Amino acid sequence: MGAKYTFLTARHHEGFALWPSTHPNAFHAGQAPMRRDLISEYVTAVRDAGLRVGIYFSPLSWRYPGYYDVNGTNCLPNSWGYTTDPAHKENARVMKNEVYQQVKELVTRYGKIDDFWWDGGWLGQQGTDADAAFFWEPGKYRDAANAWPVDTASSDSDPATGKPLGLTGLVRKHQPDIVSTLRSGWIGDYTSEEGSSVPTGAIRTGKLAEKCFTIGGSWGYNAGSKVMSFSATMNVLVNAWVRNMTCLLNIGPDRTGVVPADQAAMVRGVGSFLSSCGKAVYGTRGGPWEPVDGQYGFTYKDNTFYIHLLPGYGGTGFTTPSIGDAQVPRVFDVATGAGLSYTAGTDGRVTITGVNRTRIPEDSVVGVTLDRSVQPADIAAGTAATASSEETSQGNTAAKAVDGSTATRWCASSGDTGQWLKVDLGSERSLTGTRIAWESAATNYRYRIEGSTDNADWTTLADLTATTGTSQVQVSVFRAQARYVRVTVTGLPSGAWASIRNLEVYDRPFSADVGSVRLVNRKSGKVLEVGDGATADGAAVDQWPWNGGTNQQWKPLPNTDGSYRLSNVRSGKVLDSPGGSGQGAGLDQWTDDGGDNQSWKLVPSQTSGYRQLVNVRNGWCADVKDASASDGAPVIQWPATGGSNQDWQIVAL
Repeated sequence: MGAKYTFLTARHHEGFALWPSTHPNAFHAGQAPMRRDLISEYVTAVRDAGLRVGIYFSPLSWRYPGYYDVNGTNCLPNSWGYTTDPAHKENARVMKNEVYQQVKELVTRYGKIDDFWWDGGWLGQQGTDADAAFFWEPGKYRDAANAWPVDTASSDSDPATGKPLGLTGLVRKHQPDIVSTLRSGWIGDYTSEEGSSVPTGAIRTGKLAEKCFTIGGSWGYNAGSKVMSFSATMNVLVNAWVRNMTCLLNIGPDRTGVVPADQAAMVRGVGSFLSSCGKAVYGTRGGPWEPVDGQYGFTYKDNTFYIHLLPGYGGTGFTTPSIGDAQVPRVFDVATGAGLSYTAGTDGRVTITGVNRTRIPEDSVVGVTLDRSVQPADIAAGTAATASSEETSQGNTAAKAVDGSTATRWCASSGDTGQWLKVDLGSERSLTGTRIAWESAATNYRYRIEGSTDNADWTTLADLTATTGTSQVQVSVFRAQARYVRVTVTGLPSGAWASIRNLEVYDRPFSADVGSVRLVNRKSGKVLEVGDGATADGAAVDQWPWNGGTNQQWKPLPNTDGSYRLSNVRSGKVLDSPGGSGQGAGLDQWTDDGGDNQSWKLVPSQTSGYRQLVNVRNGWCADVKDASASDGAPVIQWPATGGSNQDWQIVAL
């Protein structure tokens, strides 16, 4: 089917382990009559096929009454006839011990594991996974005073500190490169949107995202279930790919391990599509433009972007958003490789004709090759770097600022101001900005960025000599032609030295117009707007019913760090957290000055299709005050609460 990674359900909610477990209460495959280690067989087969190894594990077990009654004082409703019993507290502790011991077995017996898919972290099948963190202790460490302690024989400790490890700490001690979901109740490496609903809305940003769904009607084997149609399956897959999501497709083999014929045919159909169009999926990212629900979306890799035309899009032609001054040497049908006719307009848009919409109607894919990379790349990496001085005794040389690692750094030899770091790009380049990772967070570095074509005459590209910013990573956006780029530190707080972990210089390949959007609040259904259509700096933003006004329309302008500036279409000014403002302050619009208080991360919320707008400087969310549903209610900044008044749907216009 074209898969790159796999998962096996090592243990589900009934508590049966697919490997010989040594816990005395374990119910496992090593027992009679099976007497097999199915995890070992699976890992070997997957590695032999060149795929990445994933393990699914559910900590809950219906076999333990204590799962529904961890305190022994209030047994939650269940299907097994369990009732409240003080002995259930110890029973729950034994269950927890089994979980720790079995997780340790999985991460120590079978070599490298690439992904750990936690599921079912809730208690009594109620609440959320995070609600049960007090019991499972899913973080790096456990609390020695926890009411449900884990036996030493079933657990592990941190060799550096001696502290007892929680579930995440246990997994990462033995599998340091592993990634995991957040379904243990702890912070995961990626989010997972479960279920067969078709992904909608904006490209997923802020955290890696996975779409997880089953094609067989249920997560396990069901002889009477009906498999999803190929068109329905592709609709979920394509809408996930164009939104920057990977996909986990579930199948349910029967008791003998045989995949039902209709499910096998389905995944082979997906594999057939990927064999002809996989270059538009594998290794790509969603974008650079937002998808339009039900019609089309985009993926890209290196110097090619791919247009995915869905069944809801009519016609055999397509006009792209503007690609700026980029040149187009080739447009082609991805399935066949055949060239397609196209014209490039003076507005930077490319019009393509003659697209075959019948060969693969579920996803007609067109490739557009540019004369440069689709997204900006750090062109300073590995270049020649020099500095006014270097802390050579500590190895903090200028080259460390362009080695691509934030674990190393350049540092001046003293705390004097006026110290500079310079890179030679090798030839004159078209520049669009820089990203600087300073040594320390919460430190006010003041500086000036300059460019030169000859290393003699210098032009100021960005002046931050009076900045009050304290973010460790700072982005500056500008347009210039230069071969040399120099950062001169002009101001430092007491005790700080000029020290840069990474200096990145960008050459944005084209001005990707991501289009206009409206931002719809999940609580009220109303949109973010600049009140009264004002165009002045400092004008407040509020919510109002959608009326199509340009003051209700926003352009997401991408920064080089994955965040966005949100530019109001009417005023041309950006959504702004007023400088120095505190919790609860109203948001406004302001002229774009490149400050991180004007940059926003679009972080996936717990509700599919919605985002939190998180300010880069202070980490607070755009929040409709008091969860109001009233017209004109102010939009303020507030720490994340998980409330629907902090969730926004990004709807392309």
